[in-house]
Amino acid sequence: MRDNFIYIDANLIQNMVITKGIEATDFVNGVPRVPSNIILLNDDRSHANSYNPHTKFSTITGASAVQEYLLNRQINNKCFVDFHTNDDLNVLTDSEIANLLYLGHMKYPMYSPFSSKLHNHYIYMSLKSNFMKVFYRQFTSFNHVLEASLKRHLKETHSGRRMFVRPLVIKDVDMDVTKRLLRLASEGLIVAFDQSFEQQRQYNIPLLMEKYPEKQSTWYTKHDVYQNAVSIGTLKYLIYEQKWQINVNQADLPNNFALEN
Repeated sequence: MRDNFIYIDANLIQNMVITKGIEATDFVNGVPRVPSNIILLNDDRSHANSYNPHTKFSTITGASAVQEYLLNRQINNKCFVDFHTNDDLNVLTDSEIANLLYLGHMKYPMYSPFSSKLHNHYIYMSLKSNFMKVFYRQFTSFNHVLEASLKRHLKETHSGRRMFVRPLVIKDVDMDVTKRLLRLASEGLIVAFDQSFEQQRQYNIPLLMEKYPEKQSTWYTKHDVYQNAVSIGTLKYLIYEQKWQINVNQADLPNNFALEN
């Protein structure tokens, strides 16, 4: 399947991830609750359903409306920060409004990504070539988003390879597997479902690590993502046992990179 892979570059200090292959559906299915109110940082008035006169930001109010916006595949440039109530917007200072404008333009916060006035939990920004940048106040929320994406990719891989096949029962990903994946993702990780194969009733999904993750801003195609990646191990799904496993060869990891157990 074309572009059937997940790329993750996780900054665990800043609670931020840059990803490709993790879709808005995974975000909706993974976060504890969909935000009830969002500021459209790119001033996308055509998809807004409300407007805040104080900040002059277009907004979407109502969890169902926010979910509809997120799941709309026709919107390629989603860029928002959530907020608690409209009153929170009305007390923002000029400098705080300027910080939000800077965030929408530069795709990076000038200061902290989380505001004590907005009580926001997420900053969600589309980048070029279907890359995404998301800040999570509670980073464990991304664990569940990643899990939703892994399960979706495996389901699509399984159903795409066989005709009239029985649906594959896919169990949740164990927390220790997710934690190890995120530790690897601090260097730029590819979960290569497009290179996966089934053998002895288990799916073997290659794991690759980027040699130059700092070049992500220059990537446009799948070839760009893969060209300097090296194999480091395998993510497995055992069909009979209905269990995920991860095997990593420490010798293939970069120097001084210790994968915690």
